[in-house]
Amino acid sequence: MAIKPPEGISLIRNGVFGHDSYGSAYLFGEEELALVDPGTSKSVSSLLAWFENSEYSLSELDSIFLTHVHLDHCGGTGDLVERVPDATVYVHENGARHLKDPSDLLASVKRATGERFEQYGDLKPVPEANIFPIGEERQLEAAGRKIRALPTPGHAPHHISYYDKNSAGLFTGDSAGLYLDGKLIPATPPPTFNLEQCLESLDKMKELEPSVLLFAHFGVGETATSLLDGYRSVLRNWVNQVGNLYSKGLSPGEITDRVTEVRGEWFVDGFSPEELEMNVKGVVRYLDWREDELG
Repeated sequence: MAIKPPEGISLIRNGVFGHDSYGSAYLFGEEELALVDPGTSKSVSSLLAWFENSEYSLSELDSIFLTHVHLDHCGGTGDLVERVPDATVYVHENGARHLKDPSDLLASVKRATGERFEQYGDLKPVPEANIFPIGEERQLEAAGRKIRALPTPGHAPHHISYYDKNSAGLFTGDSAGLYLDGKLIPATPPPTFNLEQCLESLDKMKELEPSVLLFAHFGVGETATSLLDGYRSVLRNWVNQVGNLYSKGLSPGEITDRVTEVRGEWFVDGFSPEELEMNVKGVVRYLDWREDELG
């Protein structure tokens, strides 16, 4: 049974990649509203439909919080700002430039996803005046709530998780992995996955003692501490598994085939073999980088 978000927070199924239980945006506030991770540009229609059928009005949207600038999280931002031109967009300072000029980001996503690029949609530029860049941990106030912005690199160097002091809920983006059908699944895409940074970020999140984790993929996870500890184990085992196969000379495609044979339970709610291969490529790139760094 699906777990409801804390009081005052709404989960919006944003239809990422055409699946109803793969992408979750979150809305909080009353007179002023804040939205976390709207999803792809193709998610905008789902968001608009949700607003039309809710007690809330899109015109009341005051803030957009982005955990990072991967298109399945941020792609709809420009479209929303066009509709609500006074909205403030909170994002890591290293991701802000991609909102202003998405061309490099779109090219990078196209290289990483190949034929699947069409599923990721587009990203319209966001005016610089709307962007609130975040460099270090800081306290924010939005939609009547106190929000702690916590840089959590590893999945991406510009990743931020947001802690809502009112509910003790933590919006994790991808910093705590995917949580699909009760399963923790690694999120290790190229080009900048870093295991050590991921583990350090998990420690920082655990120190907050959150009541629940609000995953972008997908939904609410209770027993937050055990989920964070569980993802630590999942990550270590995943990197070791890919590393062992890579050391035998297998290509990312061959590694994906091997993993698919033993991890069939992962393929639920929109997580596809293509997504798995992208995560394999992220680990392989990290392993190559680590070998170069160690000399």
